[in-house]
Amino acid sequence: MNILLLNPPAEFNKKFIREGRCTQEQGAWGTLWPPISLAMTGAVLEKDGQDVRIIDCPASSISFEALEPEMRQFNPRLVIWSTGTPSIAGDLAFAEAVKKILPACTTAVFGTHVTVLDRQCLQATPALDCIIRNEPELTASELAQAIASQKDFSAIAGLTWRNTAGAIIANPARPFIDNLDSLPYPAWHLLDHQKYVLPLKGRPFLIIVPQRGCPFNCTFCTGQTFYGKKLRVRATENVIAELKYDMERFGVRDFFVWAETFVIDRQHVAELCQAILDAGLKISWTCNSRIDIVDADLLKLMKRAGCWMISYGIESADQKVLDAVRKGTRVEQAALAVGLARAAGLKTAGHFIFGLPGDSEEAMKKTLKLSRSLKLDVAQFYSAVPFPGCNLYDEALEKGWIEPGDFVSFSQSSSVMRMPGLSPDTVDRNRAAAYRQFYLNPMTWLRTVRMFEWEGIKSLLRTVGEFLRWSVR
Repeated sequence: MNILLLNPPAEFNKKFIREGRCTQEQGAWGTLWPPISLAMTGAVLEKDGQDVRIIDCPASSISFEALEPEMRQFNPRLVIWSTGTPSIAGDLAFAEAVKKILPACTTAVFGTHVTVLDRQCLQATPALDCIIRNEPELTASELAQAIASQKDFSAIAGLTWRNTAGAIIANPARPFIDNLDSLPYPAWHLLDHQKYVLPLKGRPFLIIVPQRGCPFNCTFCTGQTFYGKKLRVRATENVIAELKYDMERFGVRDFFVWAETFVIDRQHVAELCQAILDAGLKISWTCNSRIDIVDADLLKLMKRAGCWMISYGIESADQKVLDAVRKGTRVEQAALAVGLARAAGLKTAGHFIFGLPGDSEEAMKKTLKLSRSLKLDVAQFYSAVPFPGCNLYDEALEKGWIEPGDFVSFSQSSSVMRMPGLSPDTVDRNRAAAYRQFYLNPMTWLRTVRMFEWEGIKSLLRTVGEFLRWSVR
């Protein structure tokens, strides 16, 4: 049967990334990521024999008005779309619009927000039929099979649904997929991969997923809600085969390694890097890591295997803040990790969060000072947001730092928690100052300019032009 998978349009044609723990309005440098969950779900459904179409509305600048005729023409029996907390109101309201066009179709959503608040979201959205909890692939597969065979949904693990009497039923949880090698490669052929361009390189890129899950306990992260706490790794030969396939089928050589924390199993990472070298794959890739799990030899091997940038979750320069959010790292480890990466020839990105529990104006100034002293090539400064699905959300509710159900302002670009001694305005002011002081530093500009390739400059100019055209409408 026909199944439509969507990254839906958003209000004012904003470009949202809705992907696991990362739900935000466009990434750094205007980058939109290939929607890996949609591509993986589409691949599983195609393997089942379903007729699948994927439309990434933000990437293709497709409004709801432009989407409507495509939906009518394809006439899917099942429509599944991704959701995120910053866009949740519109994501849920989208169900009513879909039902007006396709009243007989089944509507379903997935994402961390709806996984945690499944009953509330269904209760508030009569036009929404189902919520797929946690990682979506196998639950979506069983949902499609049930619709095709006209069975009810009571046996589908990981699904919250509304029965014919209108009752909301949360089926038992589905175990996370233990054997990731059993999954097909992402169905990138169902998307225009040319739409996803690296900002500095100006070349199309794809996502590669060598593992899922994260055993660490950071209270501000929703990663475990989507992929669980247990680390699950793919066989090295399976990852290499997918890289070769993507290079041959789509002509790409740039990849973003998608993982909650890539360098957890250092032996697995080393084996993968050595396999890339042994296979003679001329690829370029980026990844992320904690600051306490890298070493010089591994970083040098990663560089030889094509890694050009590593992103570190540094978060804060105040040890009390790191301890309060159970980060499990030491402030002094940041300089060591960044230094080792730079010595290996890697570019470095640092991620910092302002307004976490225990933070203060003095601590935020220390964090800014640390970010500048590390000689990072790129820095991202976020406001702490207690997204549903992380422990910080429960803490913020319990302590009255946020109002229940008010998600309109939930965005990593603005603070929403009203903690004693730290107002949202203070957090936002310090975050803005951090961006100004970091990126107005001449040495930062020099490092940034050196990273650009000619195609990247052209891509940046196109992005700026698109922004200017939109701003004058």
